Amino acid sequence: MKKINLKTWPRAEHFHFFKGLDKPHFNITTNLDFSSLYQYAKTNQLCFTDCYLYCLLKAVNSYEPMRYRIIEGVPVEVDELIASTVFLKEDDTFRFIPLSLHQSIREFAAHTAQQKQVFLNKTLLDEQFMLRETGVAQIHVSILPWFNFSSFSHAATSTGTCSGIPKFVFGQYQKNSGLIPLNIEVHHALLDGIHVAQFLTTLNKVISELIK
Repeated sequence: MKKINLKTWPRAEHFHFFKGLDKPHFNITTNLDFSSLYQYAKTNQLCFTDCYLYCLLKAVNSYEPMRYRIIEGVPVEVDELIASTVFLKEDDTFRFIPLSLHQSIREFAAHTAQQKQVFLNKTLLDEQFMLRETGVAQIHVSILPWFNFSSFSHAATSTGTCSGIPKFVFGQYQKNSGLIPLNIEVHHALLDGIHVAQFLTTLNKVISELIK
């Protein structure tokens, strides 16, 4: 983790302005063409969800602004990110599953299966979860495979302790069009719309490199 130099950072004024707002986050919802990734998953007998989670995690680690956080009121750049990902249990309740980046999609898929086996059998709010949630080197990911959507709003968090962890929500994959909705929420003191656009370009590049 390293501090961002506010004397040389072009967004220093933006950081100070947006950090003081009551609601400093903004979010966008876009439809991404995941048809090639879906076909890749089917051809290689991989879980489609594992494939797009792998690409997301690789993209956020590759794109520096997605690793910006606010610690004790100052901007920092953290190292490798994990994904705190929501998965459903058989009783229709969910658990938060921590997923880390691996060298290959198959290693990541095996890791995901192992993590789900462990964490789906835990209580929701155990001591490990509470300790893990204090970490900033993560992203929050939800999956809503039951329906399509065009916008999304998250449960409110306290802005006084907000570290700027990005949130991602995937919706239902539309087989007829190949589109999947993705909602992205970021802290405006750390990122602007252009950064979200650049991140989406990075995500598409990661997908292209995987399926080539």
